[in-house]
Amino acid sequence: MPKTPQEIVSAAYKYMSDVMHAQISKISNVRVEELTNRMEEGKKIWNVVLGYDIAGDFPFEKTRELKQFRVDDEGIVLDMKIKKI
Repeated sequence: MPKTPQEIVSAAYKYMSDVMHAQISKISNVRVEELTNRMEEGKKIWNVVLGYDIAGDFPFEKTRELKQFRVDDEGIVLDMKIKKI
């Protein structure tokens, strides 16, 4: 059954949390930066970009990073990569 946009974003966030488990305590201010979809080989594929702040070695050192996910209409994450600005 096709997922809602909210469920697609949640799937991307959960995937990122699972993959980046060791760093998740340094991540804050997670936001949806982009959410689009398109047809690929007859299937709807969602493009989700999540932005977040990640702390450095000191609490005042934070950088903004972006991750891009392709998620199918069933909520399965196909891939994750660094989004370059």
